[in-house]
Amino acid sequence: EYRRGLIRVSLTAAPRRGRLLAAKAVVIAAVGFVAGVVAATLALAVGTPVLARTDLAVWPVSLLTQARMIVGTGALLALAGVLAMAIAIIVRRSAPAITTAIVVIFIPYLLTVGVGPQGGEPGRGGGGGWALRATPVAAMAVQQALPEFYQVATTYPVIGGYYPLAPWAGLAVECAWAAAALALAFFLLRRRDA
Repeated sequence: EYRRGLIRVSLTAAPRRGRLLAAKAVVIAAVGFVAGVVAATLALAVGTPVLARTDLAVWPVSLLTQARMIVGTGALLALAGVLAMAIAIIVRRSAPAITTAIVVIFIPYLLTVGVGPQGGEPGRGGGGGWALRATPVAAMAVQQALPEFYQVATTYPVIGGYYPLAPWAGLAVECAWAAAALALAFFLLRRRDA
């Protein structure tokens, strides 16, 4: 929008910048949520029978856990889309916005997986748990099938699907990032000329 000057058209059609930003956020969140729910449903439908045949004691999980994983994945992608949209409005350029969104959302996970004694141990003594608690990647905790049990002395690797936060707490971290980015985008959108 900024590169081609289409932001002027958008602001002419909707002069209230807050409403324009909210409308964009709602549309992006809705598309992200639906795509996430569909993808997670298909992944569970295909993956659950395969995992049930392996020696993994985790599968099958309860229907409530599967529902949380499906809805949570939709919410995770919806919030990631809103965060990326807010970053795009803040920086006003496509390439830096995409790069920043990838760095903020995905790089902490990739760095955490390779850190720690057992390929990324966020809970006990691993060196990467802060990234899974303080960055938007914390929302991936909503996809874990089993929580970490503190009375059990074992390794909980990230690559095994364990995260240091409770599922909805991790999603709340991503909500905070998206809300902060949206607030900054709203502030800058109101102050700047198109």
